[in-house]
Amino acid sequence: MAERLRLLWIGAALLLLVFVPAYLLTITPGHGIARDGTSLVVGRDFLNIWMYGRAAWESDPARYYHMPTYLAALGPIVGEGYPGQLWSYPPVALLIAAPFGLLSYLPALLLWTLAGLVALAAALRLWTADWRIIALVLVSPAALFGIMSGQFACFAAAIVLAVLRWRESRPVLAGMLLGLLMVKPQIALLFPILFLVTRNWRAFVAAALSCLMMVGLVALFWGVDVWHAYVAAGIANQSLVLSDPEHLAGPFMPTLFMNLRVVGVPVQVASMLQIGLALLAVALVCLRFVPRPASADLSANLLFLACAVSATPYMLSYDTLALAAMAVMMLEAGQQGRTGVMLAFFLPLLQIVAGMAGAPGPGLIPILIALYLFRAHQKNLMVN
Repeated sequence: MAERLRLLWIGAALLLLVFVPAYLLTITPGHGIARDGTSLVVGRDFLNIWMYGRAAWESDPARYYHMPTYLAALGPIVGEGYPGQLWSYPPVALLIAAPFGLLSYLPALLLWTLAGLVALAAALRLWTADWRIIALVLVSPAALFGIMSGQFACFAAAIVLAVLRWRESRPVLAGMLLGLLMVKPQIALLFPILFLVTRNWRAFVAAALSCLMMVGLVALFWGVDVWHAYVAAGIANQSLVLSDPEHLAGPFMPTLFMNLRVVGVPVQVASMLQIGLALLAVALVCLRFVPRPASADLSANLLFLACAVSATPYMLSYDTLALAAMAVMMLEAGQQGRTGVMLAFFLPLLQIVAGMAGAPGPGLIPILIALYLFRAHQKNLMVN
């Protein structure tokens, strides 16, 4: 096993030894919350999550979907002229963020980070008892970028891995957990299709009920208006990223749509090509999962996760963490496709390099991995 994983460990070690210290050296005090070299606060995106947590204890959180109102609320905390922040998460984020809003920023960030790592480690334990494998995933590029960004990435990966593991043995629990991904619905885009093609009705119904329950809880605690505000303004705020990739994170999204937008392809053309890729991803999932492979089938799960990344136009590099984790476990098991595993593990790094150079390409890596895995499976069927 050590030989198979050596290159992954070398890459992760270099990232830890070079990138992390370099980032830490850029941190400077300022405006009450330390800033990094990009002038963003430490924890970056966690600032939004923390503000959702604070808003959860206020009477009218819906008002923050009006961007001038949100930026005005940020001003006393981070200083005037802070780089753009978008209040665009679905209102379900209020439920998840509420406990963290009771703490000051840095303790909340520390608790958020530790809780995410514990959740991810617990989910990985469902797949492997080898702590070396778990440690490798925890220091993977996707994990490190998610931690640095203060993102939901570790929690999301933990949910995805648990749902895949429990979809047959504990379908109701798997479906209920999936509802938590309403915070980032693009990550869960293909799960309903997976449940349908595998005829897992209990998981499908449980997921639907979980989503409805959280919608209802949000309406109960903060009123229906918060959902109206999200539909009217929140979705529009999020669409800024898709229509103007330079506005926020276009170079950091390993999706075909964003790769094309970064090099100037018109929205309409990029959208059509992304739709075509999404349809291919759905077809591969249907063909691979109609025979109902076991939930422990690493190859099938890696194909599903690769297709899940390919199917959406909006997926940050750190949101590929579950894909990287499944790739590591597949390599640990000695299964074929070592090149694909390497590409999945280092996808965030490849996207950053390509994005900074203004070059497309990494957005096609997940679908190529899925096509390779599907072809290998078909060959195995013919041999057997």
